[in-house]
Amino acid sequence: MFSSVAHLARANPFNAPHLQLVHDGPAGPPGPPRRSRNLAAAAVEEYSCEYGSMKFYAPCGFGGVLSCGLTHTAVVPLDLVKYRMRVDPQKYKGIFNGFSVTLKEDGVRGLAKGWAPTFIGYSMQGLCKFGFYEVFKVLYSNMLGELESSVQLFLTLLILWYLC
Repeated sequence: MFSSVAHLARANPFNAPHLQLVHDGPAGPPGPPRRSRNLAAAAVEEYSCEYGSMKFYAPCGFGGVLSCGLTHTAVVPLDLVKYRMRVDPQKYKGIFNGFSVTLKEDGVRGLAKGWAPTFIGYSMQGLCKFGFYEVFKVLYSNMLGELESSVQLFLTLLILWYLC
């Protein structure tokens, strides 16, 4: 069943936190000798963000704060007009009409009503969702040990489906 995606799971660059890219292709055209380059995500000698440490979980949680908090706060004006259209459909006849009426009555600041609780609430949700996902991913993978890549792919897809 998973044979078509098994090679993708094995080649997953996010499978291990230490990713090092090395160019092993054929030499270029004849000419002056080229220096070989090794590209790495981080210096191997001084890896600043050890996998499974607090330095690893903090950026994951901060990414959740940014992705959830900022995006939901950005749509506060749209939600405000949408709810006003539900409450008073005679006054707010459509989305563009709702924006213009809100701007005329309350000004630009009126469109931002409710941004603070939205930002705080969704930031906490993102912090917990993204941060705890990484915590439990490490915890459960350590409990299960090494699994076949197809089982690992299935479990990852199952967790992602559940989070959506």
